[in-house]
Amino acid sequence: MTKSHDLSAPQSGKSLDQIVNRSLRSFLKYINENSRIGRENEAVSLFAFGFLQKECSQDGPLYDPMQIGIEVGAADTAKSPKSQVRKDLVIWPKPGANRWYPADPRSEPLAIMEWKVRRPGIKRRPTSRADIDWLLEHCKRQTKTMGYTVLLDLAVSPAKLQVVRVDARGLREVDV
Repeated sequence: MTKSHDLSAPQSGKSLDQIVNRSLRSFLKYINENSRIGRENEAVSLFAFGFLQKECSQDGPLYDPMQIGIEVGAADTAKSPKSQVRKDLVIWPKPGANRWYPADPRSEPLAIMEWKVRRPGIKRRPTSRADIDWLLEHCKRQTKTMGYTVLLDLAVSPAKLQVVRVDARGLREVDV
């Protein structure tokens, strides 16, 4: 029997923030201790499977690893009803959920994380501005969804994370 989780309760957002912050801190510590360098996809995968999924607990909003999706559809686009905006990492309210199941109403993410990675020697300096703007608009429409932009800067030593949390009320920087 699956435990019922009230994800709309105010404490759920706070505990999800705690889960995300704790897993990002552990991830950054690992990156700095092991001199890991990679691209965005590798960073998201390492974070999801090495750190975030370890935070699953029957007592919180992230209670099953099957709530985590990587590079999945997270929102409708203007193109067509079947077109979806894909996001780097999505946390769903229920295990196995996605934008296609259940179909009516469509599942909305509990949280969306968009990542960027700055690497040494790469001239293009990615920023999170476009992701922040998209999340601000999306979270205004989907008030139960939280967003996080994560900028992993590997071009400095030690590596740093810049994290911005977005919800229906606005945004704030997060200390990691």
